[in-house]
Parts: sequence; structure tokens; C-alpha cells
Amino acid sequence: MAKLALIVTSEKLDKLFPAVTLATTAAISGWEADMFFTFWGLLALKKGYEPSSVSEDYQEYQDMLAGAIDSGTMPGWREVLEQGRETGKIKIYACSTTLGLFGMKEDDLETFVDGVAGAATYLGMARDSDVSLFIS
Repeated sequence: MAKLALIVTSEKLDKLFPAVTLATTAAISGWEADMFFTFWGLLALKKGYEPSSVSEDYQEYQDMLAGAIDSGTMPGWREVLEQGRETGKIKIYACSTTLGLFGMKEDDLETFVDGVAGAATYLGMARDSDVSLFIS
């Protein structure tokens, strides 16, 4: 079975959408996908945190994206991720070092997070993958 490994380092919507879309597309296509959220990307996994902005370079498109999501023309990033997770082929990991850096505990994370892992564990996932991508 093909496998995808993704590092997600931003909580901005213009970074989250490509990451979850690639993971979900891979899962629907029969691939396994491991997603490793680290640094600012970890914020997207925090309970109650709802990313709502895009990167500074794309600010002019933020209202257009928000309008598409609000109108239902485009699903939200969590909805896309949920579709992929329903396949059972996507695993979500929070970076252990970043948890400590932010003073967070595993209990602070959304229930869809499969576990906490360090960089060495992610490198093992990436080594065993057919495709590894860094989304920042």
C-alpha cells in the first residue's frame, strides 16, 4: 500500500487546506497518510482553536476563502480531514517538543489526534513512505 507522510508547520488556512486535501485524496485513493503537526501547525489541533486567517502573502484572498466556506461552496478544513479520516487511513500526530514549547498537554488536543510523537518517530514514518511533503 502506498503511503504519504506530511509535516504541517502552519495553522494558516492556506496551508491547512492543501495538507488535509492531499492526505484525504491519498486516503480515498487507498494510501495511508501520516500527518505530523509541529510548531504553529500544532495550534490547529488545540481544542477550541479555529484557524480563520491566511498567510500574509494571501491576505487579499482571505475574504473570498471565508465566503466560500461560510456559503457552503467549499467545505471547511476539518470537514475535509474528517472525510479522509473516515477511511481509517489517516493518522494525526502532534509534535511532543512543540507541546512542551507551548506549555500544552495531550489533553489540550482535539479528540481526532491519534497520538504525540517526536521528530525521530516522524522520520521513521517518512522513511517508510513513498511520498514525504513539508507544508509550511
